[in-house]
Amino acid sequence: MNDRKQISAKRFFGLDFLRALSISLLLFSHSSWIYNSSGILGKMQDASGFLGVELFIVLSGFLIGGILYKQFLHENYSLKDASLFISRRLMRVLPSYYLAILIITILYLLFGFSVSEVWKYPLLIQNFASPIPSFFPESWSLPVKEMGYIFVVILLVVLSNSFVKASKQIMFLSVIIGLIVFTFLSKLYYDLHSNNLDLKQWSFHIRSVVIYRIDSVLIGVLFGYYYQNYQEFMMSKRKSFLAAGVLLFALLVLCIVIFKFRLSNASWFWNIFCLPLLSTAICMFIPFLLNWKMPSQRIGNGITFICNISYSVYLLHYSIILFLMKYFIDTKDFVLWQMNIFAILYVSITVVLSYLMYTYFEKPINQFRAKNLKLNDK
Repeated sequence: MNDRKQISAKRFFGLDFLRALSISLLLFSHSSWIYNSSGILGKMQDASGFLGVELFIVLSGFLIGGILYKQFLHENYSLKDASLFISRRLMRVLPSYYLAILIITILYLLFGFSVSEVWKYPLLIQNFASPIPSFFPESWSLPVKEMGYIFVVILLVVLSNSFVKASKQIMFLSVIIGLIVFTFLSKLYYDLHSNNLDLKQWSFHIRSVVIYRIDSVLIGVLFGYYYQNYQEFMMSKRKSFLAAGVLLFALLVLCIVIFKFRLSNASWFWNIFCLPLLSTAICMFIPFLLNWKMPSQRIGNGITFICNISYSVYLLHYSIILFLMKYFIDTKDFVLWQMNIFAILYVSITVVLSYLMYTYFEKPINQFRAKNLKLNDK
């Protein structure tokens, strides 16, 4: 939720909408802590959080994939180029992330909670090969994205210096596809050696662990590569891509809802295929969204506002704002109208504080980054 449009100087309303939808679904999902939802509403909230984060990961991969590929096409792709890319990425992500970690650490110390594993978070290794600790649990998607990019860049440097005369396109594809295959094999190994039958445990042990999830961001990167090379074809066939995405998404729903694939009878589906297929389905929607025109200036401004504050919302909304509200306000005896007021207040506070964080912290740092860390991607 923190990647700006870098395909060109133009903003794409459809991709902005996808980012706004992603953070909105995440907020809706975490409202389950307010309503203690069960039944259909609870399942909708679980599904919305699941889909919202996947949208975030794949969209980031698509946007960054084009930048990575264009930079790698330089005649002399060096360690300096790779370092500059990583520096820009980390400067974009880490300052606000570190601020959130600092705030949550102070809150945990004040309220007597353990901070023994906080040291992992600044290094982005809190969920590298094991489930994320209870501290700042929603941050799991950041290491998935950033570690994915770092692995790609390191391997590109190694290959470009080892095979100087090799095709840049082949090297780029080899790295991306190779890492996707590695992730597939990791999940296959997990499936063969795990007896887990609980979907919540699956979410912690597979869905939220870097070594099992970098394929999702890399599927987005791969789609960004194809967009750079076959843009005219993809845009001319955007409705066909859209139809393929709808069919693939419908197939996943059929497997889960109608055919009732569960960890007990189809662990291979959940552990190996479900998440990559969802990532691929999301990618299929992107060409259509790139051509989606803004309905009105007012709607466009609203979507842009949500996009601008989305990263701050992501960092603040759950482990800071909702945690504090639930800590100081006992909602267990609330009736529906009281919970609705609580939810409205929660969203309002989240939007206001996220706007302030974006305006006075995130935005100035991004402006410094754009001015001082210029990436040559022409």
